Amino acid sequence: MNEKYMIALDVGGTKTDAVLFSQSGRIVKRISAAGGIPFDHGVKTTIDNCIRAIDSLLDKTGIKPCALYAAIATVEYYHSEFISAFRERTDIERIRIEGDGCCLISAMLGHSDGACMICGTGSALYMRKGDEYRHIGGGGQLIDSCGSGFALGRYALQSCLRACDGSTHPTLLCNLIEKQAGGRPWEDLPTVYSIGRSYIASFARAVFEARRLGDTTARRIFNTCASDIADVIWAARNEIGHGFDIVFNGGIFSNFPEYADAVRALAPSDINVIYSNVPPVYGCAVEAMYDMGIGCDSHFKEEFMRGYAKQKDGVTK
Repeated sequence: MNEKYMIALDVGGTKTDAVLFSQSGRIVKRISAAGGIPFDHGVKTTIDNCIRAIDSLLDKTGIKPCALYAAIATVEYYHSEFISAFRERTDIERIRIEGDGCCLISAMLGHSDGACMICGTGSALYMRKGDEYRHIGGGGQLIDSCGSGFALGRYALQSCLRACDGSTHPTLLCNLIEKQAGGRPWEDLPTVYSIGRSYIASFARAVFEARRLGDTTARRIFNTCASDIADVIWAARNEIGHGFDIVFNGGIFSNFPEYADAVRALAPSDINVIYSNVPPVYGCAVEAMYDMGIGCDSHFKEEFMRGYAKQKDGVTK
């Protein structure tokens, strides 16, 4: 039997994790390429970045993949445009493009029913039941990014601005953010606005540090944001019912486990929380395999993760 090859793409706001792999789990090539999602960078830029990543993966390999699965945040609002562009600019037969939630469920649960709570720069909860898939939250920072790195960082900057103009109490956040930024971002708002949400989200770390030092303002921000995320999980439970599996994923959860634990404590007690320990692109590979009618056993996962850890931006020897 000829071995089949597939492509998995995990497309984020800052980078794309792209992998060319075989059905046995062997990674032929892995690259880290430019990211970009439609809400932040526009449809054309995101598509162009994806196609460049695919071309780089296939360059000098002589391989024609039979399937591609791409996870792209906010793509559900532009799905037909992405599908059309991918079909026009690649010759891959099977292409599936979804938001960034299903792959996170699949990374830990396989292709099965469940949910995933993402908390990174942005936040959203994704649910999958059979062929049905939808999200709660995830409306972007202008509408809804509750409990996310962006929300934490925005509250922190807001507290500093108000502390400096005397409308609220002093806070350790001011010193911590000033040290991180090398200046006072709340006094240079044009720069804050020009850099955007990733810059604002970077100040989330100050909230966690100030809270550990006993700062009451940071504790209030922490509790407010954790409660906001827990509310989203309660909404999912009202729809799905009790006892479902939910994967916690995203940079804020992984880098600040005390925050994930606080959300867990406020969430329904009868759900099963699973902390993600594999990269999202592995879930994309699981979905590409599913589209080819191939299951992913423990050998596949071990081989994939071994190859993923071994190489970056090159061909596995």
